[in-house]
Amino acid sequence: MTNGLIRVFLTVLTVMFSGSGSSASDPTSPTVLRVTVGPQLVDCVGVGPMKCLVLDRRNFYQNIDGFEHKAGVTYVLDIERRQRFDPETVPADAGLYAHRLLAIVSRDPS
Repeated sequence: MTNGLIRVFLTVLTVMFSGSGSSASDPTSPTVLRVTVGPQLVDCVGVGPMKCLVLDRRNFYQNIDGFEHKAGVTYVLDIERRQRFDPETVPADAGLYAHRLLAIVSRDPS
């Protein structure tokens, strides 16, 4: 009786947390990220030489739709990341994800 009750409880929990909509493990579901953008663009090389944002201390080779970087300002942003291509067919010169500004959480002039 106790094992049966535990099984029912675990089944209910599984249904509650899996939901009927898109799952967090679904790679095509948009993801909201909070990132820190460094105060300067840096030289980097993608398809060719370019300037990159620095997100969380790493070069970021793409744009964030709706965001305009101002030199000398460190930003904390909430952005949405969504998958643009099937990983098997992503073009060599394109990023797998698209990023869109949701909110500027803070600005800190350096």
